[in-house]
Amino acid sequence: MSAELWPSIPAVLRVMTGWFLLGIGLLNLAVEIDGGLTSAYLVFHVMIAIGGVLLLLRHRPFPGRAGHLVAAALVAAGIVVTTVPDSSGCCMAGDSGRHGYPFPFLGTGGGLHVEPLYLAADLIFWACAGLLAVVILALVERRLPERRTAVDLSRYAGHAEPGAMSATPDRTGENVGGLT
Repeated sequence: MSAELWPSIPAVLRVMTGWFLLGIGLLNLAVEIDGGLTSAYLVFHVMIAIGGVLLLLRHRPFPGRAGHLVAAALVAAGIVVTTVPDSSGCCMAGDSGRHGYPFPFLGTGGGLHVEPLYLAADLIFWACAGLLAVVILALVERRLPERRTAVDLSRYAGHAEPGAMSATPDRTGENVGGLT
């Protein structure tokens, strides 16, 4: 495999993941539209579909370092904050204390129990929410006024050409690509 292919691998993985998320999100919404659609299920699959669309965008806006840090903090806070309250959600009905959103993945009734499948689903959900936060923060950063300080350029007012002309006054033999 040549070195020229390596830059395209992340792009291919991003596009494949985008189509997968968009397809899963829309397919599950279409399957459950006949009445089995709960609010957590709806929110989950809409966010998954949005994450897929954002991954498929050709020119995604990217925020600066601060935007990425804020988005990462929002994802971590989302996971932690939604783990705190007791949930009566769909999953882990055998555990009395269920925690997590959109799917409870942590059970505290009768000892601590983590359901890895629901934890993975919640992490994917919050990763898509983080991607949405990154794009929104990038759009907000574009609207902010310029943050650089103004530079005084008045001391650079002179041109270098007059000095160059006086250094070599005879330029008859020079060729500048046919522009003589």
